[in-house]
Amino acid sequence: MRLLLLVFLAIGCSADHHAARGKAALDDHDLTAAEKHFRAGLGREPNHVGALSGLGWVYLLAAQHEAANAAFAHCLSVSPKEVDCLRGSAGVATAKGNPALAKRQLNKAVALAPYDSRVQSSLALLELAAGEADKAISRYRGLIDRDPSRAEYRLGIAEALLRSRDFAAALTEIEAGLSGETGPKRTRAMLLQAQGRALVASASKHLDPEDCAGSSEAVKVWLDAAETAANAARATGVDLPDLVEVDRRVRRQRARIAEVCSK
Repeated sequence: MRLLLLVFLAIGCSADHHAARGKAALDDHDLTAAEKHFRAGLGREPNHVGALSGLGWVYLLAAQHEAANAAFAHCLSVSPKEVDCLRGSAGVATAKGNPALAKRQLNKAVALAPYDSRVQSSLALLELAAGEADKAISRYRGLIDRDPSRAEYRLGIAEALLRSRDFAAALTEIEAGLSGETGPKRTRAMLLQAQGRALVASASKHLDPEDCAGSSEAVKVWLDAAETAANAARATGVDLPDLVEVDRRVRRQRARIAEVCSK
């Protein structure tokens, strides 16, 4: 038994083990730990597809687009039909403002796995980026029918509705996403951020200068809720630059109330 333990310690953990730990860290949005585990896996097996894909997603989430592109390209050179790396490559192309390349990569993924939920979700994101909100919502609705517990689909619909300025419907989707099963930390953080955006946008529509006494207190409640949502998103530890914009809009609306209702 002692000999087996010594052999195990000498060999170390497998690439699969490190990739699994990296995936868990990625879901928890611990990008530093995820990178460490994926790199450890590649140290064991330089062409390990799971570790290459995971590393690519780490860099994409960190907005290190060139590093992400290199990881996904390496992955596809090893396994050209790896759907997750095609999706990642499309994600990089979208982030770099190249929707045509993103579409080509996703078309390859669709040909390989037409019913894969991850592929369909990536297509919805691409449609959203192209301003095709109705198409994106329809695709996300189909995904929710298949798996109602996936909060990221609710987030996608909420984002489309926010862009269409349907704040009430967006809040409904966000609340459904937040009440679902625990998913990746980043998804929850982004839902809370979207909730803050929707609440402060709704607040701006409800102040009536002709009825400050009747409307200002209700608007302040909306703004308090937006601030709470933004703080809850910040408390997750996920770096979301748009939270600064939520804070700015809350301050601006409070200043507007003070200006309009002091006259």
